[in-house]
Amino acid sequence: MMRKTFGISLLILAMLVVSCRSDPQPTTAPAFSDAYVPVVSVTGEMTPARWAALGHKAGGTVVEVFVEPGDEVVAGAPLVLIDIADLEFALQAAQQEVAAQQALLDQLRSGPTDRVIARADRDHAHQVAQAQIALTGVEQQLAQAQAVDPAADVAVAQARIKQLRLQLAQVRAQSPSPEVRLAQVELERTKIALDDARNEYNKALDRPWEDQAVRDGWAKQLDQVELNYRAAQAQVDRANNAARAHALSLDVLEAQIEEAQTMLVQAQDAEKAHQIALEVLNAQVASAQEQIRYLAGWENPYRDEATEQEIAQSEARLEQAGVSVAQIEQQQRDATITAPFGGTIGAVNVRAGERVAPGQPLVTLGDLDTLRVETTDLDEIDVVRVAVGQEVAVTFDALPDRVFQGQVTRISPMADPGTGGVHYAVIVELAEMDHVLLWGMTAFVDIETQ
Repeated sequence: MMRKTFGISLLILAMLVVSCRSDPQPTTAPAFSDAYVPVVSVTGEMTPARWAALGHKAGGTVVEVFVEPGDEVVAGAPLVLIDIADLEFALQAAQQEVAAQQALLDQLRSGPTDRVIARADRDHAHQVAQAQIALTGVEQQLAQAQAVDPAADVAVAQARIKQLRLQLAQVRAQSPSPEVRLAQVELERTKIALDDARNEYNKALDRPWEDQAVRDGWAKQLDQVELNYRAAQAQVDRANNAARAHALSLDVLEAQIEEAQTMLVQAQDAEKAHQIALEVLNAQVASAQEQIRYLAGWENPYRDEATEQEIAQSEARLEQAGVSVAQIEQQQRDATITAPFGGTIGAVNVRAGERVAPGQPLVTLGDLDTLRVETTDLDEIDVVRVAVGQEVAVTFDALPDRVFQGQVTRISPMADPGTGGVHYAVIVELAEMDHVLLWGMTAFVDIETQ
């Protein structure tokens, strides 16, 4: 850095002056050597000795921002207001808890009144009566459920399926197929006979020389064969109708079997559900009976005097409730972020209506009356040459013609983390201040190390 070469430049300048003398005396020190002062040149930043980045512990929604950068504030001045609507309800609940715990403690200390004892007895009697009613009701439900036997429905469904399957087997055994085939054979036989008779009759008609009695005989035979054919046709129709009726009977029986199987599944499901219902009702009966036994052993606690332990426990609960109230009230006070000291607002990082996280910096406040220089790049090699009390010359780019005098007042004992190297912070107090020096200005610092 430019300022770090300041001391080296003085030394080179001195050597050049000596080399230019007409009568050099190498064994004698230069006359101006007593004026040389070695320095360490570093960069710093103007910062208040007292400053703070203020946030809210719990976070929330910003209701109002009271300040802007550059505002002068006094200690305790409001800066930002956070929404505390939820805290109002929490405070009311906590205060009610305090009142309840106080009432319990007072009652323990003073002892219950006759009215309180009587009310507890009445409440207990009412609980016993309700428990008896509940037991009676669930016992009746159990008795009704036990009177139902869903296994009978299962047996009926199983018997019906068995019966229908037997009927189906019987109907299948009574197949009309043979009768259909016989009727068809008879129909074919009569059809052949009919054809033959018609042929012979037609031949007779073609022989006019034959006796009419012959033709009449063939005509009579043709009529008889036609009657036989129609009878055979009727027999085939009857056989086919019987076959269709048989097939329909099979379809009906198979549909009835399928329906009966569905009813069996439903009956079996109902049987399982009934068993579960019985188990539930038995459990409810047992629970109701246990409740009655518990109530039978109840003793009115208000008839006994409170022990010291009970009073101590009640006092502890009251104290805890009071602590909760105090914590909520403190949270309400903390909802308004105030200035911890007087100073100037350096930055405002939030707007009204914005949601902020816990601890998020909202306002930066600094005391500009305590501005000082804090170095930012003093490395581990140069820090060993610096000591508290050493004189310092400080310049600023904003004021190139002025040099401010100061003094080292503090050296950090530990390197500053996160600076990209090993650097130590040194605090420099200026002998004089100027209103033009502002927070955050870059300072160039020459520390006299002699």
